[in-house]
Amino acid sequence: MGILLGLLLLGHLTVDTYGRPILEVPESVTGPWKGDVNLPCTYDPLQGYTQVLVKWLVQRGSDPVTIFLRDSSGDHIQQAKYQGRLHVSHKVPGDVSLQLSTLEMDDRSHYTCEVTWQTPDGNQVVRDKITELRVQKHSSKLLKTKTEAPTTMTYPLKATSTVKQSWDWTTDMDGYLGETSAGPGKSLPVFAIILIISLCCMVVFTMAYIMLCRKTSQQEHVYEAASPKCPPTNTGAAGSHWLCPGICQMHLK
Repeated sequence: MGILLGLLLLGHLTVDTYGRPILEVPESVTGPWKGDVNLPCTYDPLQGYTQVLVKWLVQRGSDPVTIFLRDSSGDHIQQAKYQGRLHVSHKVPGDVSLQLSTLEMDDRSHYTCEVTWQTPDGNQVVRDKITELRVQKHSSKLLKTKTEAPTTMTYPLKATSTVKQSWDWTTDMDGYLGETSAGPGKSLPVFAIILIISLCCMVVFTMAYIMLCRKTSQQEHVYEAASPKCPPTNTGAAGSHWLCPGICQMHLK
């Protein structure tokens, strides 16, 4: 008899614990600023349990505030702030997820999903779960800086160079050129290309001039060595003549 009573009590506890709907809600959800987000809230429908009430609440200060209510009369949005932005699923049984559009930064908070069922014996069972909504705001400052054209060109010429793992070369030019930048994999500015070409031309002309000077000097030395002078020699004719030693000897003979 005692064993039978124990089995009946265990069965009652099992039905009471596992025989009721259980809400499935994530701990946190992240949505994009000015975008849409879905806060999941689902359960497995059980035979004999009828959904009679769905509520979504948001934490404002120390007390939660009801923002959505679904009962036998229909859906009701309780806060004007969420009019036209809030929708709760109803097509799939067991899915009461909340969709929120056009997220604002002040939408960040803890949201509570609360569902009430009527049991087969006429009682009511309430379950609720809390999830955190985070709103991520993407920084567009860098993109705006890169894409926005300058409205004025009154900045003086300025060049800054930073050598790192990846390097940037930024040049601001007064007047016509404006602001240009060069980095790895990017083409050099026009004035830098002109400067490099000018330097190369100067080096080439300098080297050519040095080689020409050396060649002219060597030719002068060879000419002086090949044309030695000899003393004046009397050849029997009227006057004296400059002759090389070999020629002088031939005339002496």
